[in-house]
Amino acid sequence: MYSKGKVLITGLNGYLAGRVAEAALRAGYDVRGTVRNLDAGAEVQQALLSLGCGGRAEVVHVPDMAEPGAFDKAVVGCTAIIHLASPVKETWTMEPRKLVKYALSGTMGVLESAWNAGPQLRSVIFMSSAAAMFDVPPKTGVYTEKDWNTTSEEAVAELGANAGGLHAYCASKTASERAFWRFRDERKPAFSMTTIQATYFIGPPLVPWKTQDEIPFSLTNIWKLLQKADIPGPMLLYESSIDIRDVARVILWSASHPTQADGERFLCASAVGGAQAIADILNQHRPSFGVARGDPGEGYETGYAPAASGIIAFDATKALRATGQEWIPYEMTIVDTADFLLKKYLQ
Repeated sequence: MYSKGKVLITGLNGYLAGRVAEAALRAGYDVRGTVRNLDAGAEVQQALLSLGCGGRAEVVHVPDMAEPGAFDKAVVGCTAIIHLASPVKETWTMEPRKLVKYALSGTMGVLESAWNAGPQLRSVIFMSSAAAMFDVPPKTGVYTEKDWNTTSEEAVAELGANAGGLHAYCASKTASERAFWRFRDERKPAFSMTTIQATYFIGPPLVPWKTQDEIPFSLTNIWKLLQKADIPGPMLLYESSIDIRDVARVILWSASHPTQADGERFLCASAVGGAQAIADILNQHRPSFGVARGDPGEGYETGYAPAASGIIAFDATKALRATGQEWIPYEMTIVDTADFLLKKYLQ
């Protein structure tokens, strides 16, 4: 079968990366993924194979992305590089300044390898975060691709270990993305460069987490409700979410449209639900799950739109217009995610 090219995905065994690999393979690309653990990479390969699209996926061992030249071999022959690897698990355990340095080293390492990858390389996409858009503590308002976090890097530099995990995460994403754009401004590479910002990831993963303890924070409300908890309280900072399958689609669109995507930031944010909205959806579409009822209809807007005031909101119309495709409906995402979690961990 004819291949459109080879896509390198760093951190192949991550929550988002599996869906990006799936999307790339289904679109006709070959995939090469980097992993710190080869066994984890093999699990992704097997999952892709079970979907009928795993024959063109290979795995490369990169034990430490911060090592100079870590990605030099991985980028060879690639037409696109999608940098998803990030020290997320270390956010609350690694000293904040070390976390920022580590994330920054990985990003710059990918870019230096890309610089020498050859003329076949057309696109480099960096997975940033909505955390690179708002200050900590955040100001109420609607955020777009024009906004930047201006507080967390300084907080980490000044407070060190006392900066806390939230500042550490925001600073790691902000510093890495700013360095990404400085590279483009200073080096003016022949390949296009694009960044993606996303709110809380939800949606079913390609590869299940090994234990319940590995279920990500972004799925807390769904997971608690499935365990018959009362309606949980609000999420940290905001309730906006995005289906990982939509993020994967925007990433792949950016890789496939280097001219249109070059120099652009694309925010991915679809629905503002919250625990009560999730409960209402599950009680309507999956009544047998028996989740808490709470106060049906309260605390969220019609169509799961951002509230008029009082919260951080995000305007992701730019990505919608660029790709020409709507987001996966929020109710479908919630049901798909709940079905997955229940079948895998509670039956």
